[in-house]
Amino acid sequence: MNQVIFKTYLPFVGIILVYFVGMFLDIMDIDAAQYASISLEMAKNGSYLEVLHRGTDYLDKPPLLFWVSALVFKLFSEGNFTYRITPILVCLLGIYSTYRLAKCYYNEKVAYLSALMCASSFSVFLMNHDVRTDTMLMGWAIFAIWQLAEYVEFEKWKNLILGFIGIGLAMLSKGPIGLMLPALAFGSHFILLKKYNFIFRWQWLVGLAVVGLVLLPMCIGLYQQFDLQPEKVIEGEKNTSGLYFYFWKQSFGRLTGENVWKDDSDPFFFVHTYIWTVLPWGLLVFFAFYDLVKSALFSQSKENLSHFRSKEYLTLGGFLLPFLALSTSQYKLPHYINILIPLSSIFTARYVYILLQNPRYKTLLKIAFGVQWTNVCLVWLIGLVFCTWVFPLSNVFIWLIISALFLFTFYVGIKGQTRFQRLILPSAITIIGVFFILNVHFYPSLFQYQTGSVLGKHLKTQQDFPLNRFFALQRISGDGKDIFIHTIDFYSAKIQPLFLETDSLVRAVGKEKAWVYLDEQGLEELKKFGKTMVIKSFDKYHVTQLTPLFLNPQTRLQATNKVYLVEFVRD
Repeated sequence: MNQVIFKTYLPFVGIILVYFVGMFLDIMDIDAAQYASISLEMAKNGSYLEVLHRGTDYLDKPPLLFWVSALVFKLFSEGNFTYRITPILVCLLGIYSTYRLAKCYYNEKVAYLSALMCASSFSVFLMNHDVRTDTMLMGWAIFAIWQLAEYVEFEKWKNLILGFIGIGLAMLSKGPIGLMLPALAFGSHFILLKKYNFIFRWQWLVGLAVVGLVLLPMCIGLYQQFDLQPEKVIEGEKNTSGLYFYFWKQSFGRLTGENVWKDDSDPFFFVHTYIWTVLPWGLLVFFAFYDLVKSALFSQSKENLSHFRSKEYLTLGGFLLPFLALSTSQYKLPHYINILIPLSSIFTARYVYILLQNPRYKTLLKIAFGVQWTNVCLVWLIGLVFCTWVFPLSNVFIWLIISALFLFTFYVGIKGQTRFQRLILPSAITIIGVFFILNVHFYPSLFQYQTGSVLGKHLKTQQDFPLNRFFALQRISGDGKDIFIHTIDFYSAKIQPLFLETDSLVRAVGKEKAWVYLDEQGLEELKKFGKTMVIKSFDKYHVTQLTPLFLNPQTRLQATNKVYLVEFVRD
């Protein structure tokens, strides 16, 4: 029995260890670094209800990430690990909730595989080191759906209350999508099962009251900061309602066109994006979704249903309807669909289980093996390219771990005792191995080019470096060439002055000696106003926008731009 338990939990141990290593990486520009710096500013100024960003009013994301990070910073200290600790714990809760939700309707094997697929998806690894609001959004949303599914099945008030607390926390993480996902999931479930009476239960009103209580502190803060002060100019406009922005404009405004954020992404952006979002399970997800739709339109065979407790359409409606809504948005980013990963993991696990159990699906099972082994080879190839060519790895100990994982992948694929082991475990080991490469070698090498964090840490360690005489000047913008100030703020533990015009900076500097962080254009302009001496020069790159030009060591410097730390004395 102990050996069985060991084998069962070993993949999760590997996944969590890789998460843990990623917690010590530098925080990425732009979004994660901005949220970390806002959290640190909140911890220092104590303004929890009225959120400030570099001393000015902030109206964008809900405050839960800022609240919990600021609290951890006050209890311990600011840092890479402490910023990530709470979101990752919520993510782990989300993975456990995925397991429990699957177990409500399916068997233990489907539940186990659902959790494994969710935990080992590419974007879940990524969101646990590039921590934004989506990490907690995913965790709280699937927790809410699990608890409400338990309530629907067993009608316990405890589950109802916990479910709506989860919805409230999901909304505090990233807005109304935290309510819309459970609503669409259960609405589809009730309609397709013809349980219309569940839609009109009075208990839902109690749940909405719970959500209101959870959201109350944020709503008070928004009302005081914006609605009570219509004279404030926010994004060039007066009479800005914080409540209206949160409950409508920020989310639904992207569908109606009211929100100013737009890009040129096509309507099928999330279709091809989702393949790598849930790697190594990407193509299996699409096969599984087709099978799920087919089973909803045409009754499932009794042979398939006999393996499961009951029909469920939570995963169908909860995945499809938000996916379609997000695809119509005028502004799309890959991480917007991370909230759907737990639901797609469940219906993909269901599909894989059916393939493995039903001898009539031999051809489909062979296709699944072919797809997964193609993924295994391609993903390992990419990982090895990263540590042999992009940033050559010389650490022998790390190479031993990588080699062991690589060999174990193919050993399990060939010698695995069951078809489940031979189909699933090689893919899981592969993504663990490749993210081990990324977190222990690739990202630390990459962050040498994130000069904001490099400089911020340098400033904090210089005893004779007066932080009140440091200034940043940005004269080149666009294409990732901006002087990103948030990492400097966070790692130097101080809001640093940023200027966009050289003459404005010179006036602020005055006659005393100063240290200025600037780009090449800024340096040439500053020379006209006084004496400059370059203290340090850096090759800067926006590390979230990897391109072949940068990844190629021979052309890397062509993709970077020079930035400098200079000593300046005004004439």
